[in-house]
Amino acid sequence: MLSKIRLAVIAMMSAFLVCGCTSRLPVSIWESEAMWYEPANERDPENVDVLYLLSTEVLSARDENGDVSWRSQLAAEDKDAMRNELAWVETTIFSDGFNLAAPYYHQFTFDAISKLKGGEFSEVYSSVAKEVCDAFDYYMKNVNNGRRFILAGFSQGAMLCLDLLRHMSDEEYSSMVACYTIGYRLSESDLQHPHIKAAEGASDTGVVISFNSSLTREAIWPLVSEGAVTCINPVNWRTDSTPAEFHFDGTTNIVSVDPATHVLLVQTDKPEYFHDFYELAPFFLDAGVSRDNLHHWDLLFYSTQIHDNALVRADAFEE
Repeated sequence: MLSKIRLAVIAMMSAFLVCGCTSRLPVSIWESEAMWYEPANERDPENVDVLYLLSTEVLSARDENGDVSWRSQLAAEDKDAMRNELAWVETTIFSDGFNLAAPYYHQFTFDAISKLKGGEFSEVYSSVAKEVCDAFDYYMKNVNNGRRFILAGFSQGAMLCLDLLRHMSDEEYSSMVACYTIGYRLSESDLQHPHIKAAEGASDTGVVISFNSSLTREAIWPLVSEGAVTCINPVNWRTDSTPAEFHFDGTTNIVSVDPATHVLLVQTDKPEYFHDFYELAPFFLDAGVSRDNLHHWDLLFYSTQIHDNALVRADAFEE
């Protein structure tokens, strides 16, 4: 029998199997409240702001003509799936001490990941990145208003965070506490940009926290890990191979940075727990993801550590 946590994992984080919606693609007008997640908690001027970009929550989509669309149409089903992830992130990670803001953007679908290659995917991705940059500009001018903020994203959202780091002005960057690119790599090319600096410890600021998890080197997913040149362990906040133990839904795990691949390698007492998930989300297997890959769990494993660390970095930024 699936545990309550596993059911929650499947319900919230497995791309939600949203399919075939046919509503018309609306223009993204960021002045509209409908384009933003409505947090459960009211904004508190004493809290640190968080702008969060969600992961891929839409499996496939169709436009108003019934043709395949490689981007979400933001239909009701899409937004319900997105809202579930955002509510989980707010209550589990960015709850006490944070003001969460998150746009409903026309993200690329999981079908785009698995079916588009090279320039075709790049074209779709560029259109998503432009829209997210527009949302960021609106947020900074109309919501943030010069306050300190944290940038965070998971999977697709983490990829887009790097685009925002390149897009933001130096003045905006000076107000950024840190950026959590959860489940996505930092490449040598990324680190050439002055706004992209890899975290080296638990309390440095203006840095990017990057990590990907896998049970084995062979199971690394190239889309999110290829080209990684740095990584930090979110359990002990070390960049070397010093191991650390964590527990998740009845599993006991040892995680350490692999210096050869800059990926988190996890030793677990229950590998079948993670293998079984792929029977419920076969679209990962269709995209060539190994059963030993742990990308799906990068946000779930380390949620408590991210929450606590974000507060530590926010305090360090104030000091």
